[in-house]
Amino acid sequence: MKWRSHISIGKAIADMLDLPPGERKAFLDGIVEPDRHKERVNGPGYSYRVSHHRPRRRVVMLHVWMARRSFLRNNSYLGYRHLGMALHYIQDKSTSKGFLGLSHDRREEELAGLEVPTEAIERGFKKYLSSPEFVSRSLELSKPQKDVHHIMAQACFRSAAVAAAITDLRRPSGLEEKLRSLRRSHRLVHIPLMVGSMAIGFSLSLAWWNAIPLVTAVIISMIVLYRDRPYRQLDRVASWHGLKRH
Repeated sequence: MKWRSHISIGKAIADMLDLPPGERKAFLDGIVEPDRHKERVNGPGYSYRVSHHRPRRRVVMLHVWMARRSFLRNNSYLGYRHLGMALHYIQDKSTSKGFLGLSHDRREEELAGLEVPTEAIERGFKKYLSSPEFVSRSLELSKPQKDVHHIMAQACFRSAAVAAAITDLRRPSGLEEKLRSLRRSHRLVHIPLMVGSMAIGFSLSLAWWNAIPLVTAVIISMIVLYRDRPYRQLDRVASWHGLKRH
């Protein structure tokens, strides 16, 4: 997408959020930041530029979590900047490059001439869940489109829904109680079962010089790990809502 398209969608979302001038500027600056400075990912022995049309989910989710944590810490300026950067990739991901990229520039020119469909923005602000799973799933469901009207509709809807999910700081009722209950089971039941079964299986395998006890212990641990999944999922949701881990 061209800057004009990103900015147009950003302004519509900023209007829905009723952003004051400072936060509005931070958000609109963030929504074109990846084009301005060509974001890169660096690590031991590698460095690559982030693809805009096929961004890695972890790169986008990094901006999502940075935005969410900034909002939880009352740093709205940084929160809206990272929100804008995350939405940039969602919007670019909606745009198909076409065969060998031959139709890409023409498609972006047509897209820049379209008005933002306010009904798609409004629908996004109604159909969302404030959770990291919802945001991750929204990114997954954002598929490259060839028709410019479909591109704009999808980019607006997904951007609005993700913006609403990240900025909604209301905490679900009963979350802390449910987390305490699952954490208790995690610490007192699941962790001891996994550690105990692996220790016994390893000891018996050494004593009998037979792999069966260790294989059995691994299978038991995998079953316990699967049964402990609700805790891991809820723990992530708790972090999303600012509940500290104990």
